[in-house]
Amino acid sequence: MHASASGSQHRWKVLIMTFLAYLYDSLDLQILAICMPVIIASLNISLTDAGLLASATMVGTALGGVLFGWIAENFGRKNAAVISLIEFGVFTLAVYWCTSWEQLMVLRFLQGIGMGGLWGPIVALIADHWAPKYRARAAGFMLSTFALGGILASVMGRFLLTEVGWRMLFALTGTAIVVGLLFWVVVPADEKPMVRQDKPRINLGQLFQPGVASLTIGATIAAACQMGGFWGVSAWIPTYLVTVRGLSIEYMSVFSIVIFTGAFLGYFLFAALADRIGRRKALMLAFLADSIIVPLYVLIPDGILLFWISPIMGLSFGGVFGLFGSYFAELFPVHIRAMGSGFAFNIGRGIGAVVTPVTIGAMAKTYGLGFGIGACSVIFFMGVVILFFMPETLVAKTAQSANAGNGALDNGTRTSAAEA
Repeated sequence: MHASASGSQHRWKVLIMTFLAYLYDSLDLQILAICMPVIIASLNISLTDAGLLASATMVGTALGGVLFGWIAENFGRKNAAVISLIEFGVFTLAVYWCTSWEQLMVLRFLQGIGMGGLWGPIVALIADHWAPKYRARAAGFMLSTFALGGILASVMGRFLLTEVGWRMLFALTGTAIVVGLLFWVVVPADEKPMVRQDKPRINLGQLFQPGVASLTIGATIAAACQMGGFWGVSAWIPTYLVTVRGLSIEYMSVFSIVIFTGAFLGYFLFAALADRIGRRKALMLAFLADSIIVPLYVLIPDGILLFWISPIMGLSFGGVFGLFGSYFAELFPVHIRAMGSGFAFNIGRGIGAVVTPVTIGAMAKTYGLGFGIGACSVIFFMGVVILFFMPETLVAKTAQSANAGNGALDNGTRTSAAEA
């Protein structure tokens, strides 16, 4: 691999293609929420049935994170990313011909497998091709497409949903197939040697070996804290703004766009901070900001002030999501990097994103929706506590400056928290 102080010669190709890949992943994940009101009327389903569509997606992402992590480490990270893109693209396109809730439920589960499977391989590819000095910013840029996907889904819903229908929006998102094929052509093959037939294949048990198990468990809990808090807030904020604060549907949509815009900026702000002070400290600051801003959001009585604090809340949301990419990838040994990061992120997402929204809905019946949303601050603060006991992964700047060429890249890809 030809490398410079910034990373491999293929780093920009990898960055651009992983950016496009995760944009489609995010769009596919969030297009359901935008289309949900129309789907409920079109298929004549209950709110409970509608919620199960989201739950089926999240269960699929948890399974996909484990499955494609194993594929990535045994058959190549590029291959795993391509397969996941084509897989969820095919099943998203199939929604166009969907005629019942049962069919949509199965398709969302299958889409979730591909969507969950993409995260681990692409963050591992970023870590493989970008030197530690720039890795958090590269990962933050790539993962910022989660916010862009939310904005794009909102825009598609605003201008296309009533014109072409919800099935066509899913069909348009199914063009992820094209990105998968382009990914195969543009991204180079993995530099890490493929597993030989005479050597044992990498398996899930390696995530729970001595020296790695505590990292796997800690990272999974941290991801569950972020996912639980984020989806607990984001799933109910639209309803809260309309039913409790009295906003119109149109004005509520503006609030959503503003929150996602703040999240987009948060990816870059906290990524730059992480490259200076360390991944763990930057993550703790973002989690702490979440724990403070969320209760303030439901306590502020003034609507104008509420509007201006919305992007600040999004800023800290984006900070955590963006830093998970570089931190989790550096946390695990290089030979299980994709599997470890994908497992922690997606199992954490599967736990947090399924449990918290339902719990808040139950709390709202007794204590009110504002109280339930505000209670998410406790979940975010748990993330601060967990990270306090986790290791830092950023290589010291003195070590970075002492290396050049291949050394600058190898310094980050061959040393992990487990190997240090």
